[in-house]
Amino acid sequence: MKRGIMLSVTERMSSVDEIRALIQRIAGDNELRTEFRRAILPDEEYNLLKLVQETSANVARVSLTLDELAKAQKRTEECLNELAVAQKGTEEALKRLAAAQEGSEERIRHLEATMAELTAAQRRSEERLEKLAAAQEGSEERIRHLEATMAELAEVRKENEKRFARIEMAIAALTEAQKQMSSKLARLDERIGVSTEQEAADMLSYVLRHKGYEILSGPFNLPLDGEIDVLYSVQDAEGRTLTAVLEAKTRLGYSAVDRWARAINSVELRQRLAEKGYPGPYLVYVYGMRADPSAYEAARKFGVGLITDRGEQVEPAGLIPPADR
Repeated sequence: MKRGIMLSVTERMSSVDEIRALIQRIAGDNELRTEFRRAILPDEEYNLLKLVQETSANVARVSLTLDELAKAQKRTEECLNELAVAQKGTEEALKRLAAAQEGSEERIRHLEATMAELTAAQRRSEERLEKLAAAQEGSEERIRHLEATMAELAEVRKENEKRFARIEMAIAALTEAQKQMSSKLARLDERIGVSTEQEAADMLSYVLRHKGYEILSGPFNLPLDGEIDVLYSVQDAEGRTLTAVLEAKTRLGYSAVDRWARAINSVELRQRLAEKGYPGPYLVYVYGMRADPSAYEAARKFGVGLITDRGEQVEPAGLIPPADR
């Protein structure tokens, strides 16, 4: 029937050009080409051709798959080789890990022992901290007490500073008063000294006249590395010229008499007296407005005459000769 259809189609074509156009159309259209084959080929041949085509396509696909399998097999072998190398490296790494693990175990044991020690130390530290906390509490209480005491002391210090300021002002005033008093006392001492020397001169004049001496000159005071307080030039009953010398003290004691006796007995002082016009011999006295008992003892010991406001108390032991004898 198919063949009859094709023949009827062919019969309807009026020219060669139309047939060529039809062939070109069939060649360019796969579906039309398939229909044309089915139309011109018996069913057995058509089915066989179709089977051959399918088989060829399957063979091509199988060939492609085999190539891909071969390539995949090659890649698998390469992967297996790489895995073998990696496995070897892994085994080496496992060995190193095992050794490291052993070292780690040892370190862990050491760390565990250290942790145990640290735990014990921590417990001890906590106990100490508890004790320190208790001590700190006591210290804080003491600090609070000290702070309160310091505040009180600061207040006392402020008061003391005010008192010190007043005291300093009072001291300054007292110092000024002391200066004024010292000046007054110095003037008073000077006046007392002058008064004492005047009284001594008057009393020595009285004693000398009472004892028969004639006063030729005086009284004088003579500065000679120190000072001769009173000096008279007198004449005795035999006509000899003598020099009466006296050391005057407000308060007379042993040491003052001792110093005066040593001074007048020195050759140097007598030479200076001679140079001043008083060659001696020397009638030597001491005067005391107030004389201690020791002054009497010293006057007798050193042969010096002693005069008080009551007159001559100790008579000179004798004359002291001039320096050149």
